[in-house]
Amino acid sequence: MCDHLRPLDIFRVLLPTLRLAANYACNIQQKVQVQPEKSQYGDNFYATALTDADLTIQTAVELALLAYFPEIHFFGEEYERSYNTKYFSSINLGENLLVTLDPIDGTRFYLDGFDGFSIIISIIKDNYYQGALVIQPKRECYYYSIRGKGVFFANLYQDLDDAKPLHLAPLSSHKIYLSFALSNLKSVLVDDFETWCSGIDYSLAQKPAEYLDLFYGNLAGIILAHGNLIDSAVLAFMAEELGAIVSTYSGENWQPFYNVKNMRIPGLIIAYNREIHQKLVDKLSVSPL
Repeated sequence: MCDHLRPLDIFRVLLPTLRLAANYACNIQQKVQVQPEKSQYGDNFYATALTDADLTIQTAVELALLAYFPEIHFFGEEYERSYNTKYFSSINLGENLLVTLDPIDGTRFYLDGFDGFSIIISIIKDNYYQGALVIQPKRECYYYSIRGKGVFFANLYQDLDDAKPLHLAPLSSHKIYLSFALSNLKSVLVDDFETWCSGIDYSLAQKPAEYLDLFYGNLAGIILAHGNLIDSAVLAFMAEELGAIVSTYSGENWQPFYNVKNMRIPGLIIAYNREIHQKLVDKLSVSPL
C-alpha cells in the first residue's frame, strides 16, 4: 500500500509531469477550447468553467500516479469525465492517504487571459492535510507545504530541495476577499474593511483578487462559503502553515475533516492575524448568512 509514502516522495515524482503540464497550459491558453459547462454548480461562473486543459492535465497526473503508485487513492476534480477514475483504489476521503488534484484552479482566470491560475495537488491522510503543492504556470513558480514545516517557494525549474522558506509579508491592505455567494457580507464589513467579492466584483478590466494575495500582505482575510478540499481549503492549509489563522465561522477548528460532504467544508475564515480573525468572527456572529 501507499500509506507509508511521504508527501515529498509524491511531489518528487509528480514535479516533472507538472512542469510539462504548466508549459502546456501556458502554450494553449490563448486558443484553448472550452468544454460544456459543469451544470452542478449553478450560476457560479468560476466553478462551471471547464476547458480541454483541465481534462488533459488531470489525465497527465493520473498517468504519473498510476505508473508509480498504482494502489494510491486519488480524487481529481474531473473524476466524472476521466477515463482513469476506475483504475484508482478509491476516490474517497478517510484514514488512507488520498491525493487530490485541481488541474486548473481559476479556470475563469485562465479563459480570460489572467496569469493567476494554478495546478493544485494536496495530500490528505487521517482526515488532515499532510502536504500541498501549488504550481503557478504563467508565473513559472511553485509553492509547497508539509504539515508542521511551513511553506516553501521556488522557480518552476528548481528542485524541491532548492525551494526557500516563505514568510507572511507585512500587511499592507484592509481588503477582505469574499467568495462567490457572499456579497451580502459587504454591508456587514464596510465599517472595518474594504471588500472584494468574486461574484460581483470580477472584471476583465483589472487584475482580480487572489487567495495567494494574503501570503504577500495584500489581503487581510478571506471568507469562504465553502472550503473545497481540492483548492480553496488547500490554500487555507498553506496560509495556516505561514502563520495565518483559519477556522470555521464560529472560530472553531476546521480540521480534521469529519463529516465532510462532496469534498467541501462549510464556512471558512482565513485571517492574516488573530486580531483580524476575531473581528471577522464577531462580524459573522451577528450576520444572517
